[in-house]
Amino acid sequence: MMTAVEQFLQRWGRSDADARAQLRRESVARAEHAASSAGVFLAVSEPVSEPVSEAGDAESDVDGGSGELAGVPFAVKDNIDVQGLPTTAGSGLFEGNVPRHDASVVSVLRDAGAWVVGKTNMHELALGVTSNNGHFGPVRHPVDRTRTAGGSSGGSAAAVASGVVPFSLGTDTGASVTLPASFCGVVGFRPTTGRYPDDGLLRISWTRDTVGLHTTTVADAQLLDGIITRESESESESESGAEVGSRPLAGRRIGVPVGRFDDLSPEVDALSRAALGRLEDAGATLVEVSVRDDLRAAAEGGMTVVLYEAAQLLQEQHAIFTGGTPGAALAELADSVDSPDVAGLLRHLSAAPVSREDYETARRMVWRLRGAYASAFRDRHVEALISPTAVALPPLLGEDQTFRHNGRDVPVFETLIRNTGPGTSAGLPMISVPAGRAADGMPVGMLLEGPRFADTALLRLAAAVEEAFAASAH
Repeated sequence: MMTAVEQFLQRWGRSDADARAQLRRESVARAEHAASSAGVFLAVSEPVSEPVSEAGDAESDVDGGSGELAGVPFAVKDNIDVQGLPTTAGSGLFEGNVPRHDASVVSVLRDAGAWVVGKTNMHELALGVTSNNGHFGPVRHPVDRTRTAGGSSGGSAAAVASGVVPFSLGTDTGASVTLPASFCGVVGFRPTTGRYPDDGLLRISWTRDTVGLHTTTVADAQLLDGIITRESESESESESGAEVGSRPLAGRRIGVPVGRFDDLSPEVDALSRAALGRLEDAGATLVEVSVRDDLRAAAEGGMTVVLYEAAQLLQEQHAIFTGGTPGAALAELADSVDSPDVAGLLRHLSAAPVSREDYETARRMVWRLRGAYASAFRDRHVEALISPTAVALPPLLGEDQTFRHNGRDVPVFETLIRNTGPGTSAGLPMISVPAGRAADGMPVGMLLEGPRFADTALLRLAAAVEEAFAASAH
């Protein structure tokens, strides 16, 4: 069966110039509908555009589109620069910011023949996990419009899940690609931090932010990863000696982290346990693994790092945008933020900033966590770890501070990023793979984490895991 990207490539290749222009118009119409009905997009491209080459010549990718991704539309999260389209990070703070250049990761994909259909909605300033945006309105879940699509890259995941585009770019600090992927039922890939180009971003962390991918299948994520990184086949193959055969999971050792299956909602617990059973049926060996102090290191160390860096970066980036000098108080910036949870966080950071000493202590915790992961992979001889991406199904829109979980009120942010926090703090490659749906149709994803810079090996394993999950569904 062809992937979503392959389907677009086939349609483009069989079309003449008029038909290609019509394909573009159809993609734009889908994006406009998703924007008006579910808040997925904040800006949509013109139906037909003639991009300008670096040499300054007009090039019609409608008449002569070519390349590995010729004619394939994609969406870009609103904190990633696209020439000629606003980059606001979903906030009035940056309204009117129209970049003159693409982020490098966008340029790479455009050079391969893909085109940007629009910019997707997100949690304001990427400082949350619900994408209930107080300035532009919420991203609504593609299955149940009363629920969150996750965040902060909620629009990116929803654009793929609703069929507007075959892939999209998001960004990830602590859960922002993998969590909405799990909630929306798509694949969400977060590469090793630093592996993808990171210019052209409105960022909140210089140590944890990375661009990531939302796709419908792991195969499309593999294709796009190869285009973005241009890693040679020999480099990719050297990461893993596992052979792909009729039973690609046979003999593969996958770690099951202690603590990551605790306090799951009944639906997530049932589906994740069933997912582990499918892997064993497919021949995988599941091994209990302990990553020393992982949850505490992420909650205390990783979060402290982000709060310190976000406070500085937001002030600096806003000063550059307005032409002022850094130093505007966070409390002043908060007055222009329309999402109550984000404004409250900025006011808290203004009143009680993270000290340099606490930041250095937190950084040491993160480095120890990175070592603990390396020890777990090495000592238990596992090539990846697996756990539920999220401990619960998507909360209702408006539940931005707390939601009801297993009979008690729990904090939204800390609860939903519990399983993704350790790996993102350590900068690991991670991918969320759809594992099934609850009785009400809400998707559940399983999270795979691999060693740093073993991204292509992780993607190959994820393809085998995806196959095992799909086989059991038939």
